[in-house]
Amino acid sequence: MPARVHPDVPGEARLAKKVGARIRALRKKKKLTMAELGTDRRGQVYFEKQYVWKMETGRVTPSLAALSHIAKRLGVRLAALLRDL
Repeated sequence: MPARVHPDVPGEARLAKKVGARIRALRKKKKLTMAELGTDRRGQVYFEKQYVWKMETGRVTPSLAALSHIAKRLGVRLAALLRDL
């Protein structure tokens, strides 16, 4: 079950939105749909389109494993995905 953004953690909502915006920008640059981003190159589904949308809009806080998959799918290192947020 995805972790929702916790309102009592200072700055979490803002950070989730920044991460989501970066994911969306990189996804669009790579010309991937939300559904394509949630799958691997063989077509194995890891994240449904709805979950990707929730990540991109900051409604959920993705796990490190989810961010790692997203970074690989976008062709960037995890550190680059999170740099300067």
